[in-house]
Amino acid sequence: MDAIGIESTAHSFGAGMVSKGNVVSNELGMFVPEEGGIHPRKAADHHAEIAGGIIAKALVRKPEAVAYSCGPGIGPCLKVGLSVARYLGIRFGVPIIPVNHAVAHIDIGMKTTGARDPVVVYVSGGNTQIIARQEGWRIFGETLDIAVGNAIDKLARELGLEHPGGPKIEKLAREGKFIDMPYTVKGMDMSFSGIFTHAKRLLGRHPPEDVAFSYQEHAFAMLVEVAERALAHTGRNEILLVGGVAQNRRLREMFETMCSDRGAEFKFVPPELAGDNGAMIAYSGSISKIRLPPEKGDYFQKLRVDSNIAELFRP
Repeated sequence: MDAIGIESTAHSFGAGMVSKGNVVSNELGMFVPEEGGIHPRKAADHHAEIAGGIIAKALVRKPEAVAYSCGPGIGPCLKVGLSVARYLGIRFGVPIIPVNHAVAHIDIGMKTTGARDPVVVYVSGGNTQIIARQEGWRIFGETLDIAVGNAIDKLARELGLEHPGGPKIEKLAREGKFIDMPYTVKGMDMSFSGIFTHAKRLLGRHPPEDVAFSYQEHAFAMLVEVAERALAHTGRNEILLVGGVAQNRRLREMFETMCSDRGAEFKFVPPELAGDNGAMIAYSGSISKIRLPPEKGDYFQKLRVDSNIAELFRP
């Protein structure tokens, strides 16, 4: 199938195509706030403004279907993606396919790495979850407050670093030394708000590179601990790291060490497909059984990775 995918859940608007399961195009534009975090309406306006140009570059052939992120995400941004998908569906006379954004991250990770039945560590600006298949996708652990990617971006803003903050914190941390910080794991869940508050208080009293290094070490150790426990609980021997934060080399290094010690395999999504992108939506849509007429599309801000999309669109 030749499918185009539309991604618009948060700060990025992306469009990509797959043909016979292979990525043939992947174009992206990112909203960069002047200050603070993502402003929903400004991000949506940005997406609407650049959508035409992004799609023109990505549309290398006529699609047989149009996939789009139907959630989870920021309402106004999701609405732009739905509108674009409806337009393309009507223009080309093809069905649209609602895609769970979280599942798309997993689908593209499994496609590109050959992972078979992994414990999935999904880490991004808006999501932090430990997931595995058990009669569908099941969440074994997750953040109780903010996502790890958001926590890193918040520290970057405190340091006056430009968006996106993750790569800049990673670079800064390479020169840092260890400082003790809060470490909050509750059963299979994690909390990152406390470590952010503590790190914020340390700024000005410790070098920023020490704060950045210690911040990463503590937050990433929480993820590794919970993921290792999920491996033991499920009896799996494979970790798959997906989402935008999967680009962080230190996080991958820590997972490689843990998996090596356990005799487990560690795999991670290629960096160019780790962040939000249209190609992953196109691929996930291409393997979906759902097909809708354009006017039947909808979006769901609080969709979960374990949500059944087919049930949501059942007549």
